[in-house]
Amino acid sequence: MKNTLLALFVSLITFCANAQIAFVKGYVVNEKGDTLKGEVKINPKKEQDNYNKVFFKDESGTQKNYKPNKVKAYGFDKQNYITMDYEGEPKFYKALVRGEISLYKMMFEVTNMNATSFDGEYYIMHKDDKKMTPVKEGKFKKQLQDMMSGAAGYANDYEGDKKLNEEKAVEVINNYNNRK
Repeated sequence: MKNTLLALFVSLITFCANAQIAFVKGYVVNEKGDTLKGEVKINPKKEQDNYNKVFFKDESGTQKNYKPNKVKAYGFDKQNYITMDYEGEPKFYKALVRGEISLYKMMFEVTNMNATSFDGEYYIMHKDDKKMTPVKEGKFKKQLQDMMSGAAGYANDYEGDKKLNEEKAVEVINNYNNRK
């Protein structure tokens, strides 16, 4: 019994420690286009914060909070965020896939009857268009087929319903982008 309780206690402490706010190795691309290496502060419980600001500590230990209008991009742990326009305002978009076809995710705050929640939107872009197109989740496969002209068979590997299957979408687009 003691061993079971001890194991449960250690597991709980480990879980709580892993779910805490922490600094991880990362980078920021400033307005001039220079890449600064250092650490990014993350809060696993509030992923939506990654879309609004980045708290960055450079290699000298200087800490600064950046909003999307002050940096071009930032990243950590294979996650990359890029500043792009959303309804006339700069926002961070999570780059899920980048290449000939790119897929981005943007999260925003929604207030409904005094309750605040967060919702996300996906955008797809072909390198020749230079224009982001909102993903129509129920018609995503058709959007992929249109963008993958000449190799639309890759889009047939996408399986999703009315809600976008993010993992499968990333896999299909990566396969298409790496086909050569």
